[in-house]
Amino acid sequence: MGLFKNTLANNNNIIYNHRNRRRYTCFVHQNNFCSQKFLFIYLLIGFCFAQILCEKIYSQIEKQRYDGWYNNLAHPHWGAVDSHLVRKAPAAYSDGVYQLAGSQRPSPRRLSRLFMRGQDGLKSSKNRTAILAFFGQVVTNEIVMASESGCPIEMHRIEIEKCDEMYDKECRGDRYIPFHRAAYDRNTGQSPNAPREQINQMTSWIDGSFIYSTSEAWLNAMRSFENGTLLMDKDGLMPIKNTMRVPLFNNPLPHIMRMLSPERLFLLGDPRTNQNPALLTFAILFHRWHNVLARRVKRQHPEWTDEEIFQKARRIVIANLQNIIAYEYLPAFLGAELPPYKGYEPESHPGVSHLFQAAAFRYGHSLIPPGIFRRDEKCNFKKTPMGDPALRLCSLWWDSVDVFEHTTVEELLLGMASQIAEKEDAVLCSDVRDKLFGPMEFTRRDLGALNIMRGRDNGLPDYNTARKAFKLPEIHDWKDINPAKFEENPELLGLLISAYKGNLNEIDVYIGGMLESQGQPGELFNAVILDQFNRIRNADRFWFENLENEIFTAEEIAELKKVT
Repeated sequence: MGLFKNTLANNNNIIYNHRNRRRYTCFVHQNNFCSQKFLFIYLLIGFCFAQILCEKIYSQIEKQRYDGWYNNLAHPHWGAVDSHLVRKAPAAYSDGVYQLAGSQRPSPRRLSRLFMRGQDGLKSSKNRTAILAFFGQVVTNEIVMASESGCPIEMHRIEIEKCDEMYDKECRGDRYIPFHRAAYDRNTGQSPNAPREQINQMTSWIDGSFIYSTSEAWLNAMRSFENGTLLMDKDGLMPIKNTMRVPLFNNPLPHIMRMLSPERLFLLGDPRTNQNPALLTFAILFHRWHNVLARRVKRQHPEWTDEEIFQKARRIVIANLQNIIAYEYLPAFLGAELPPYKGYEPESHPGVSHLFQAAAFRYGHSLIPPGIFRRDEKCNFKKTPMGDPALRLCSLWWDSVDVFEHTTVEELLLGMASQIAEKEDAVLCSDVRDKLFGPMEFTRRDLGALNIMRGRDNGLPDYNTARKAFKLPEIHDWKDINPAKFEENPELLGLLISAYKGNLNEIDVYIGGMLESQGQPGELFNAVILDQFNRIRNADRFWFENLENEIFTAEEIAELKKVT
C-alpha cells in the first residue's frame, strides 16, 4: 500500500509507531476525515535493508555531488544549481527580450477573482488526502527554486481593482500586490536572439537536495560527524535549531507584523522548509529517516567511517525519495504513470521547464486545504491550544516552529493522512488565495495572481501556443477548453471570453490549464508534468534503477521499491 494511493481512505490497514511498534486503529468519523484504518508505515517503519547495506563500501562507489554538477559527464552543468530553466515552448516577452509577457491581458488579481475564488472545504472528487496535497510542495522544492528575486530586486505591481473585497475594503483605488521578478542569467535578456532565462537555484535531480541541501558547507552544519548521522536535539526527535545562522529564509510573520530571529528556525537542508507546518513535518520525517538508516548501516558495518556510513544512508534515502515521487506520488496526482524505465539516457536533458515550474505543477495548489487537522495515537482529533479544530495556514506562515511545542510529527502525519484534500478544480482555498504571506511586513498576497504573474515573468506563451508545443490540438472554440465544465456553468465561459476580450490566443497558460483540468490535470498540464519527470528520471546517471551505475543490484532495487 503506497503513501499516496487514493484508496488510502477506504482500506483497513495498521498504523505503526516507529518507537515502540504499538498498533493503533482509526475508526470512521462522521466528517470523513478519518476512515477505518490507516497505514502509517511511510518512511519510519523498519524494513529489511540487510541486503542493501552489504554491497560495495563507500570508497568504491562514486559520490554524487550536492550541487548537481557532473551527473552528466558530457554536459556537466545539466541539472546543476543555477542552471537555466528549459524552454519547451517559445518565449513570448512583450518586447521579445525581457519585458513581462501579456502586457494587454487583464490584471492577474482580476483573473484570480473571476476564476479562482470559491468555497473552502469542498472535498476531493478522487478521495485524495491532504498528505498528497502537501507532499507536492516537497516534490517542488526538491527539483526547483526559480521564483526567488534577483539582486537588485526588480519590483512590479499586480494591479488591484477598486473596492477589492480583500485588499481595498476602503475603496481607495490605489492598492496593489507587490511582485518580485525572478532571478535570471545576466548574460541573457539582451536581444531577441537571447531572451531572458530564469535560473533554477536547486538541482533538477531528485537527489535529496531538499534534505541535504545543495552545498557541502551547509550540510556540514547539519552533520554530527559521528556514525553518519544528522544533528538532533537532546531528545533525538527534532533537528537542532539554527544557532549557526545558516541562511534559511526568514520572512516577516504577517500575523504578528514583524520579523523574528533566524535562530528559532529548525536547521534543515532547504532554506524554505520552515514556511508552513506540513512542509516542516516532511523535512523532519526525512531527517529522522536518514538517522534510522545510518544506525542500521553502523550495525552492519561497525568498521566503516562516519563518511562511509553517511554516504550509504544518503544513497538509500535518495533512492526512497526517487521511488516515492516517481512511482507513488505521480500516479496518485496525475492519474497516469511514467513509461517503464529503460535505462540511463545521457542525451536527455533534465532541466526544469518554464511551463512546468510557472504553470503546470502549480495545479497542485488547488488541492491545498486551508488548515491541517491533527490526531493523537488513538486517532482522536486534537484541537489547537486556542480551541480551533485545525491549524490554519494563514496564521502559521513562517511560524511553524512554535507548532511543535504542542504537537508532534506523528500527529500531523496522521491528521494529513486522514484529511480529505480540497476539490480538484480551478479554485484555491482562501488561505493561499487571499492570505498568502508577502515579501514585506503587513502584506498578504494572492497565490493565484502570483502564479499568473510568474508565468508572464517567465515569458510563457499563450495557452494555445503551449498546446501546440506539446503536439496537442489547437483550441478554436472557447467551450472546447472544457466542454463539461462550461456546459455546467455557462456563466464561467462568458466571464472567460469577456476577460480576454474575445481573443482566444491571449489566454494565460495557467488560466487555460486550470480551466481545462477536471479531477486531475488536463491535457496540457498532464503532458508537461509527465515530460518533466520522465526527463529527470531518464537523464539521471545516479537513478536508483540504473544498474549500470552499480549503486544497487537488482535484488536491492526490489527491496527499495517496498518502501512506500
